[in-house]
Amino acid sequence: MARPHKESEDKRDLTIRVRVTATEKRRIWQMALEAGYTPSDFMRLRSMAATQPLRRVPTPEREVLLNLMAELGKIGSNVNQIARALNSRDETGQLAGIEPDAINQAMHNVEALTAHFLNLLSNGH
Repeated sequence: MARPHKESEDKRDLTIRVRVTATEKRRIWQMALEAGYTPSDFMRLRSMAATQPLRRVPTPEREVLLNLMAELGKIGSNVNQIARALNSRDETGQLAGIEPDAINQAMHNVEALTAHFLNLLSNGH
């Protein structure tokens, strides 16, 4: 699934440069890590006193699950493309592909895995 399109006023395309010492930079990065934010979001949150965090850095386990979800999405898309190609009709009007049940079972398995990962992600893993 593609990332949602942002309106131009919501895009972060400007940069503010701030000079800090090496020690200050390390401290900012460490504080952001401890708070679970990216350094940019941490600075934004602290400087603007925002009430809602913008984005949390995922735990290693959650990051693995998110990567698996992305891969499952790619696999599902590939299976769908294969199913379309295999179920296209040839010049005689006959199906050129494999049994629809095999394709449906593969898609069902991908959907089941996706649902399982979504459940794990929603339970804070």
